[in-house]
Amino acid sequence: MARGLKINKEHTLNGLTGIAQTALPLAQQLLGQHGFTHIELLSSWETIVGKNLAQYSLPQKLVFPKNERSNGCLTIMVPTGAFAMEIKQNEAKIITQINTFFGYPAVTKIKILQNGNSEDFLIKKKPINKVKKTVVSAEEESYITELVKDIERDDLREAVERLGRAVYADNNRQE
Repeated sequence: MARGLKINKEHTLNGLTGIAQTALPLAQQLLGQHGFTHIELLSSWETIVGKNLAQYSLPQKLVFPKNERSNGCLTIMVPTGAFAMEIKQNEAKIITQINTFFGYPAVTKIKILQNGNSEDFLIKKKPINKVKKTVVSAEEESYITELVKDIERDDLREAVERLGRAVYADNNRQE
């Protein structure tokens, strides 16, 4: 862990803390003073701009004028000029959607950054036959299931279960 980062000890249950309580403060500290807005922007990008635009665009940084937390300039990375033109055509709509999402004028300008290599830009998925199986013991699986049983949202519960399996599998490899 980087020096100077502090984890808030609130909201613990038998010494365990939720992922959000740990990850969000760390990300805020790592991303700086305006990190929360940026984290929200990254994690909700597809919701904000829609699936089509999100497939080939990625917010890179959000810079605010000195001593302000609004009227920022958002830098969006795209793979090629064709995508840059699409973003430019939809600039007013994207700004409106971002500001509606945050509930205040967070962004007033968009800067477009072209990466130039669409293969490096787009997320590549591994073929199913090359995905390594996460192996945990029956006892570990039972423990993970018990830990997450009270999580109401199915998607969140499944994500935490996968994380638990990955942690156990990683620990088992190190032994």
